[in-house]
Amino acid sequence: MHTSAAPLQAAISGIGQDHIGPVATLWPTGQDSDAAQRTGRYVPQTQCHPQRTRPALAAQAIERYSRPGQTVFDPFVGSGTTVVEAVHAGRRAIGVDIDPRWVELTERNLDHARRHGATGTAMIVRGDARHLQPVPRRLRGAVDLVLATPPIRLHPPPGYPARRWSNADLVGQLETDLKLSFASWIPLLHPGTTIVLTSRLLHRAHQMLDLTVPIAYAAEWAGLDLVERVAALNVPIRDTSRLRPITRSRRRASRPRVIHDNVLVYRVPDVPPTWWRGRR
Repeated sequence: MHTSAAPLQAAISGIGQDHIGPVATLWPTGQDSDAAQRTGRYVPQTQCHPQRTRPALAAQAIERYSRPGQTVFDPFVGSGTTVVEAVHAGRRAIGVDIDPRWVELTERNLDHARRHGATGTAMIVRGDARHLQPVPRRLRGAVDLVLATPPIRLHPPPGYPARRWSNADLVGQLETDLKLSFASWIPLLHPGTTIVLTSRLLHRAHQMLDLTVPIAYAAEWAGLDLVERVAALNVPIRDTSRLRPITRSRRRASRPRVIHDNVLVYRVPDVPPTWWRGRR
């Protein structure tokens, strides 16, 4: 496929998507650029984070899958997009990140949000989402919505030869990290908790990696129920020029443009898997 819309067309048609099926819904979350969505709402340093979730995507998910006063949890908080949009929507927010730089940036964005009328509350913690510390009793079963973009390891762990860190290694490590994370979050969840995980197709080493595959395998391992798959657009719907086929002269040198984020929506079943009991 050589058109710029090819990845989106594949997602909508379900071709090669047996692990999750076709997209059921499109979200128009790209009507404004990421920069425009953040202007005046986030501190300028937010642009330094390499894997930012668009504010419109986070706001849409929070509005659709939670209610005012409920608790939203982002275990990979990054620049704080999820928690900022949550407090603007009157939710309680919990954010975790292993990197102190992003914890500090998120705190700055939350301070900015409070000064601009956000009514929700937030708690930000430095920690590893794969190995959370014992959860306080008051937070057990308190999370109503998990909204996160799982981070990917573009570079190998210490001691691993960089030249051998293949795409298969990257995808396998993401699945492993997510399994550890799901198990670590269990004390925070309750039957009916919604878990929304976003990802974007990744171009690396002449391949296009579909990160929904390791996400789906990890979620199935954890016993989560798939609710729906959404495509969140990163371009305006009115901008049909982005959907035109690439010209013949540029076809060989070009690669399909990724114009959407994948959004996978899961739910904790009413009767969680038996192995969860020992972790609550």
